[in-house]
Formats: sequence, structure tokens, C-alpha cells
Amino acid sequence: MRKQWTKEELIAFENEIGDLYMDNKLPFLFHLSGGNEEQLINIFRDIKEGDYVISNHRSHYHALLHGISPEILKERILNGRSMFIYDREKNFFCSAIIGGTPAIAAGIALALKKKKSKQRVWCFVGDANEDSGHLFEAVRYVDGFELPCTFVIENNNRSVEATNEERWGKMAEYKWDSPSVIKYSYNISYPHARKPGVIDLSKAVIKTDEEYFPLLKPQIFPSFDELDGMDITYKDAIIQSMTELGKNGAIFVGYNVKRGDAMGTLKDVPDEQKIETPVAENLISGLAIGMSFEKFTPVIYFERQDFILVAADAIVNHIDKIERISHGEYKVPVIIRAIVADSGPFYSGPTHSQDFTKGFRKLVNFPIFDPVTGVDVLKAFKTAQLSNGPVMIVERKSRY
Repeated sequence: MRKQWTKEELIAFENEIGDLYMDNKLPFLFHLSGGNEEQLINIFRDIKEGDYVISNHRSHYHALLHGISPEILKERILNGRSMFIYDREKNFFCSAIIGGTPAIAAGIALALKKKKSKQRVWCFVGDANEDSGHLFEAVRYVDGFELPCTFVIENNNRSVEATNEERWGKMAEYKWDSPSVIKYSYNISYPHARKPGVIDLSKAVIKTDEEYFPLLKPQIFPSFDELDGMDITYKDAIIQSMTELGKNGAIFVGYNVKRGDAMGTLKDVPDEQKIETPVAENLISGLAIGMSFEKFTPVIYFERQDFILVAADAIVNHIDKIERISHGEYKVPVIIRAIVADSGPFYSGPTHSQDFTKGFRKLVNFPIFDPVTGVDVLKAFKTAQLSNGPVMIVERKSRY
């Protein structure tokens, strides 16, 4: 049973964290909650144990109310993880990336609906997140497919220090017409970050980035030498790999995966394993991340690398980082098909034929394969199937 927190107990916990800061124990970024105790206590009465709670950089109250013990929470805050609170057993997830969580919440909810689960997803965002188009995409998707997800907008009329009116003028008080949105307003007790006062950093113990968040150990994969010498074309190898993934239960996510069978490469995959999405690459990526939390194997299809830039935030800050920043609590075994339109019967211009492979190799730490032959394609996708983390496979139309 979760502890039933009172307003006074929540305030006392945050006061203790604030005191630790003034005692030079918190030499890093953190955000204190305060002023919304009663609203959250009421909302959490509807949140069941086992439901997902998706939080943000201001996560302490959410974590306590969802059952994370104050001792564990305090220990993690003291180790630089205030913005990185995770608990896989309690289905508590957190991200400090504004606009990054709504699509993930939608993906979890989609997976839960497919599994006919009674669980729900509760995604808490601030009014700065409300600024983001990513929230609108996720709300529209959740409403459109009646997914078990509620977005809770916590409006403290502040993005860092700017008010809603400064940011939006006459549209400062946006009204949502959605059954999936709860919005409440409150006056926050603390500044955007930390608390007033200057501490003596010379007295603080400051660790390295890798001490706070150890790097992931590289996975070791088979070489699949038995495939060498096999006579198969590049595109046939992609079709064979997609068919094999489909037989193993993979879900294919993207636009033109059902209507166009992803340039014919999914022709032997059942339609019920294809999720035809809006043209919203960040949403696509978030759906895949969320579904992976519920043991699905999502295969994201980006039909041109030019368009993948819209998903760069999700790929770099979430798909690549979640396992590390959660200390292994969450894994993201997502396969990304990144198409380079470097050939074809029709010229598509400089904004539809770019190759960002080198750039992504500098931005992420997970494997990126750029197969040249059909055998290379088979090996790359077999490796991806064995991976417990993300893999990107570059496909070049010139090799089709």
C-alpha cells in the first residue's frame, strides 16, 4: 500500500531538501515542488498502484505520492538525480526534456490498450510543456484512439521566469477541449530551480558525469559468419528481415507502413502489426519508446533521413539516453530504419535526399549500421533483434 501523504508532510520533505542545498550537499540542478500539495493529493486518489506516472523535472511530489519511499528519493537527490527519478517496479518514469514525455505516455497507453490492460497512464507536465506542439500531437492521438492516458497540466504561470502572458499574449490562458486533459493552476513556493541563497561550492562534493551516470557496457553480438556467401539482393534482404521481425511479433510504426508497405518491404507482414501514424516524427518516436516499455519490439520507419531531424530530440535525449539516465531501470529496444533517398526515378531535391548518418554517429552511442550488401542487411537486422537497446539501420535507396 502506498503511503497517504498529507500536505504538511510533503512540504516538510521539500524543506529538508532545501536545507540540504543550503548545507552545500546539492551542487547540481534540482527543482523543488510546493504550492500544489492539495491538488496533487486529490489527483493521486484516482491513480492506482500499477498505473504509470510520467513526471518531469519537478518530480519529488509525484514520486512520493506514487509510492517511492522518501529515503530512496532523498538518496537519489543527493546523488544528482533529482531530474532523473525512475522506478520500473512502480511504473514511475521521469524526463526533464520539455515536450518529450507526452508522446512516450501515448505510446505506453497504446501498448496497454493492445494488451487489454486495466492500467492507465498519467502524464504530468508544466505550462512550459503546454507551449510545445508535441503535447498537442499526443493529446490528439490519445483522444483519437481513446487510449487510457490522462495529461495533467500543472500551471504555475511560469516558464523559468516568464509568465504565460509574456509568452502567449491574449492566448495566455489556453482552454483545452479534451477528455484526456486535466489542468489546474497554483502559485509555486520556490524559484524555477534550487532555492534562494548562495552556497559554497568549494565545500561540496562534486562527482564526474560518469560517476553520477555510469556509461553503458557495450553489448557483444555474434558475427553471423554463416550468412557469408549467401546470394541475396539488398532489397530482398530487407524484405526477409522485416518478415522475420514480423513473425517474431515486432510492431512497425510510421507513415506509409500500411498503405505503402514501406516501399514494399512490409508486404509479408500482417496489417495488424503495422501502425500507420500521423506525419509527426517526434510522436512516432515517442510511441515506439512507450511501446517498448511494455515488451513490444517497435520498428520505426523514417522514409527519408531529412524528416528524421524532427525526431532528433526523441532519438538523442530519450532513445539513446533512457537506459543510462535511469540506471538501467528502463530499456529501449527500438529498431530505427533510417532511409537515405540518394536515388530513385524522380529527383527529390536537396531537402529530400540528405544523409545525416555521420551526424547521428556523433550524437548517439547506440549502434548504427550502414549495410552495403544483402548479407550486410541480414546481419544488421539479426543484430538488432538480439539487442536489448536501440539500433539504427541506414537503408540507401541507391542500393535497392
